[in-house]
Amino acid sequence: MTTSAASQTDSNIRAILLMAASMVLFAIDDAAIKLAGTLGSADGSGGEASPGEIIMIKGILGGLVYGAMMLRDGEQPTPAFIKAIASDKMIAARTAGDLLAAMAIITGLTLLPLSELSAVLQVQPLVITVGAAIFLKETVGWRRWTAILIGFAGVMIIIRPSAEGYSLDIIWAFLAVLGLATRDLVTRQVKTGFSTFSIVTYVAVLLIPMGLVMHLVMENEPLFQGLAPAAWAFVIGGGVFGMAGYYAITLSLRMGEISAVAPYRYTRLVAALILGFLVFREVPDTGMIIGSIMVIGAGLFTLYREQQIKKAQRQAS
Repeated sequence: MTTSAASQTDSNIRAILLMAASMVLFAIDDAAIKLAGTLGSADGSGGEASPGEIIMIKGILGGLVYGAMMLRDGEQPTPAFIKAIASDKMIAARTAGDLLAAMAIITGLTLLPLSELSAVLQVQPLVITVGAAIFLKETVGWRRWTAILIGFAGVMIIIRPSAEGYSLDIIWAFLAVLGLATRDLVTRQVKTGFSTFSIVTYVAVLLIPMGLVMHLVMENEPLFQGLAPAAWAFVIGGGVFGMAGYYAITLSLRMGEISAVAPYRYTRLVAALILGFLVFREVPDTGMIIGSIMVIGAGLFTLYREQQIKKAQRQAS
């Protein structure tokens, strides 16, 4: 093994560890959000945070932390800077996807089992492949289309209907997938001089008015009235874990090869299943396990095929 190859292998190992760690941190953030939004559900005592309140708190926290990092990198939120980032059509589209995902994930966490929501979110890479074929005109062969269909079938097994039919709450999971896929598809096309921290600061700041509107529309009570100290602790503590996860995944993607680190995104589902059992007493049944295996298997195969095709294209050129 050459020195450069050995160096890349070491980098990939560190990147894999960072990717796995980031997924665990994101799962902890999800569990904390669910706890904050369901504190009073057992005895009706109240004290839980509404989805809008959670979004507002996360927006304030993210705006402060990411904004500080943006300033550290030398970007100043001058009127000209704000006008430029707000008028960028690709950033606007990416931001819309990010905001939709935040709204849907946080609302879904207050309504759905953690393990179920996390399992459905794993179909995101397959949706991105479909979106790339439709909107970016990327060629998708029959093998990947077959894997996509298998993955979607796995999702249907995960959310299989009860005797009363499908729960409408599952719509939030699908909206979250749509938002995340939109964000990632548009990110591929973003060609801008804005730093990552400036873009995520912009999103965080917009979470604040969005959360306020959500709370006013969905709840019939004043903002933050009777919010239990535990709810504040869960939202803020979870936000710290979430931002640590964001930092870890950023380092991972910069350090390692995508083919090496991407499969470890599915660590999030494993962590969610464990937390769901330990914290919320959620026990995955046979359908959940089979459906999750189908979704993960389809995603891994799709990633494998994409890497094969890119390798062949590089060799041909």
